[in-house]
Amino acid sequence: MTQPDPAKALKDSIAADWAENHEDWTATLHVDAGFVPEDGSPVLLVADDGGAAVTGGPWLAGRDLLRIVLRLTAMAAGRTEARDVLAAAAHHLLTQRPADIVRVENVPAVLDARDRETGAYLASITVPVTVRPQ
Repeated sequence: MTQPDPAKALKDSIAADWAENHEDWTATLHVDAGFVPEDGSPVLLVADDGGAAVTGGPWLAGRDLLRIVLRLTAMAAGRTEARDVLAAAAHHLLTQRPADIVRVENVPAVLDARDRETGAYLASITVPVTVRPQ
């Protein structure tokens, strides 16, 4: 059984969508050292915060599922821009989720922050999802 990579699958799906709809927005799995936010060019970090196997009975035998927590963090030059990017990413997850993400548990309230080093405004959520291993 291959370990799924829902963060990469979601990042790739969002990046493909944004290439057509938000050309100046970037979805990534890591942020380069020295990142500095630029007005109109926000970045969305998609990260896998780990998880556990879902076990519930013999009906899952041979079809193990994983409950993974994905963290989405938008970084932008302004607070509103960061929240808009995060809202677009959450909407994408709910409406166009990658095939190996079989369920989105919930989308919580946004956590706002500001990065002292870069001055970036941050908007972040953690989203539990259920994933089917390949």
